[in-house]
Amino acid sequence: METTTLIFLFFILVWGILGVTFLCIGIGLHVRGRKKRNICTLPITATVVDLRRERVGVDDFSASGEAALKSWFPIYEYTVGGVTQRAKAFIGTAKPEVEVGQAVELFVNPDHIEEFYCPTEKTSCIQKVFIGVGAVCLCLAVIMVGILWFVSGPLV
Repeated sequence: METTTLIFLFFILVWGILGVTFLCIGIGLHVRGRKKRNICTLPITATVVDLRRERVGVDDFSASGEAALKSWFPIYEYTVGGVTQRAKAFIGTAKPEVEVGQAVELFVNPDHIEEFYCPTEKTSCIQKVFIGVGAVCLCLAVIMVGILWFVSGPLV
């Protein structure tokens, strides 16, 4: 095989692996979200009692020279069956989107009150980004296969 063909095959493999990985993560997030929405059925009103700004991503930013990425995570407090629960949001945001003292609707798992679902969290946006990036990577791999086949003929 020519060097150009090997390079094309390498990039096809890389784009294909990236595409499948991103698609699997996006689909996994979608399935997890749907499962959570099906399990967490008890609507309650929670109060935002705190906003925490936390690092997201890699823990050691100083070694890599990257700026620390931080997100705002609301802390919810709610009561179910006389038991008060505090829980941190799963998805952080670049800017605070709620205020301390604000009432927020949550859906809680009646069997495990620490498990909840917040309909205002932006999980569907993250799912769409992962699925979109995965689809684009797979399309690039397919396009490269087409180019390789057109230029070199079938590899079989």
